[in-house]
Amino acid sequence: MRVESQKLSEFFNIGRDLGWDVEKQKWTVNSLIDPEGRSYRLGEILEEGFPLDLPLVKSGNRYGYPPLRDQVVASQRYDVSRDNVLVTLGTQLSNFLALSTLLEPGDHAIIDAPSWEQPRVLCEALHVHYSLIGRRQELNWGIDLDELASLITPKTRVIYICQPNNPTGATFTEADLQALCDLAARTGIYVISDEIYRGLEWSGELSPSVVNLYERGVATSSVSKTLGMSGTRLGWLASQDRGVVEGCLNLKYYMTLHQQSRLDETVVMAALDPARYWELVRGTMEAARPSFAAVSHWMRTNGVFSWVPPAGGFLAFPSYDLDLPSWDLCIRLLQEPYRTYLIPGSCYGYEGHVRFGFGPGTPLSAVEAGMEQIDRFVADYREETRPLAATA
Repeated sequence: MRVESQKLSEFFNIGRDLGWDVEKQKWTVNSLIDPEGRSYRLGEILEEGFPLDLPLVKSGNRYGYPPLRDQVVASQRYDVSRDNVLVTLGTQLSNFLALSTLLEPGDHAIIDAPSWEQPRVLCEALHVHYSLIGRRQELNWGIDLDELASLITPKTRVIYICQPNNPTGATFTEADLQALCDLAARTGIYVISDEIYRGLEWSGELSPSVVNLYERGVATSSVSKTLGMSGTRLGWLASQDRGVVEGCLNLKYYMTLHQQSRLDETVVMAALDPARYWELVRGTMEAARPSFAAVSHWMRTNGVFSWVPPAGGFLAFPSYDLDLPSWDLCIRLLQEPYRTYLIPGSCYGYEGHVRFGFGPGTPLSAVEAGMEQIDRFVADYREETRPLAATA
């Protein structure tokens, strides 16, 4: 398997090289890329203290610790049993297992765009043909189902979506997601739904999960975004189709064995207790509201960047009205004197856009400072590109 470097990962590396202080472990730029929820401290999750007598052994169940899987089902409001859940080392591994299990060389997949680059990269590595179904800004970053239907071939095996979407923040209504699943069901296509941002909906209404709507739906997720617990490296996949779960289990054995960190399991079990989980999520959303309000105001008033407000999560994908490629724009913003970090839309195949993040891990002051520096850059850029005749 050969994996090529991608533009998104390249820009992440550039941003970290130019803006992350390794010694102090903090950003030295206004980092407007944060997609994660509030980062909770261990004592906030384990209020009664950490069990120092915890045996540091594997949990002893190849699917994952059974009580933990019960918590996944209950907290995520899945309409399946714990036997339909497989614990993994995060959503990345869940996606990898599902795609690698369901796809063979020569198969065809359909992947939403803009989206996380992992499924496209894996298709290329697995010699799987793929088509991109473009989300449209004029549809509030939704998908045209007629266009999706036109991309289906006799070899289409998987449709991959990220919902709520990274980087646009778009969500499906239950009716729209059901319609997508009904389309897939006509020819037995599997729908893999990366739901890592599910639970961060600004309306307060939980978006639908594919696992509840379709027998060939595969939901992947973790607590990395909702609770900012990416350091635990624990996620899951769930499906009504036990055959998919078993296939993923078999592949997982040869990557990470059937073991999970008992430390991670203990922390995540406490966080996923249903009443506790939703209390923590509400804390995350409240922590993010001031930044969401500030960004919303700026998007209405800055005159250059405009957006479809995200329905879920802490990412948005605004367009901008400057004659400048997004890569060049973001490189210049990273440098002095602006020192502000955005992600180029070209990394997702969409020129004239940027990825803008405002997760609560970034202080409101840094978000506001970043927007001020973007305004400063726009003024400077317009001055340097103003026709000479206009200055005479």
